[in-house]
Amino acid sequence: MKIIGINASPRKNANTQTLVEAVLNGAAQKGAQTRLVNLRELNIHGCLGCEGCKKQLGHCVQKDDLSPLLQDLKDYDAIVLGTPVYWFHVSAQLKMLVDRLYCFMESGTDPDTGEAFFRFDFPAGKKFVLVVSRGDVEPAQMLPQFYDHLNEWLNIIPLSLGAGNIEFLHQYGAEIDRKAAKNDAGLIEKAEALGAGL
Repeated sequence: MKIIGINASPRKNANTQTLVEAVLNGAAQKGAQTRLVNLRELNIHGCLGCEGCKKQLGHCVQKDDLSPLLQDLKDYDAIVLGTPVYWFHVSAQLKMLVDRLYCFMESGTDPDTGEAFFRFDFPAGKKFVLVVSRGDVEPAQMLPQFYDHLNEWLNIIPLSLGAGNIEFLHQYGAEIDRKAAKNDAGLIEKAEALGAGL
C-alpha cells in the first residue's frame, strides 16, 4: 500500500507536520510505503481559473511543483492532508492545493439531452485522513459556528474525489506551542493508530 502525507503548514517541524508524520509512521509500521511532502518547500501557485485543464481533463497547465504532485496523487491508495487553522480556516498552502484539484473535475450540459453532468478524472475509493491543528480550545467550549463551516468544507474535499473512507484527527489548544503535539502522547498514539488502520 502506498500512502502520501501532505503537510500544508508553513512552519517547519511544528504540530501539523508532527501529526502527519505520526500517521505515516503508523502506516509504515504495518508495511505501507509512505511519502511526506511539505508544501512550504515547493514552488506552487494558486489556480488561474484559465480552464486550460478542461482541454485535457486531469492535467493542470501550470509549470510549477504542484502540477506533477497532482498527477502523483492518483497513484496513492491513501492521502493524508494536514493543515493548521489560521483565521478560522485552512492555511494558504492547502487552499492553493485544493483549488488546483479543480483540474480533475469537469461540469457542463449535455447538448443532446440538456442535462447537467459532472466528470472526474481521479481514481475513486481512496482513503483519506484529514489532520487539523488549531490553537483554540475544542469548539464545544466556545462558539461551535467558528469551526462547523471548516469541518464541512474539509469533508467536501475527499467526497468530491470519490473517497472510500474519511477520518479526521483534530488537535485543539495548541496555541503557539510548536511542540504541543509532540508532547501529547495520547494524540500521537491516536495518529499512529489512524495510520495503522489505513
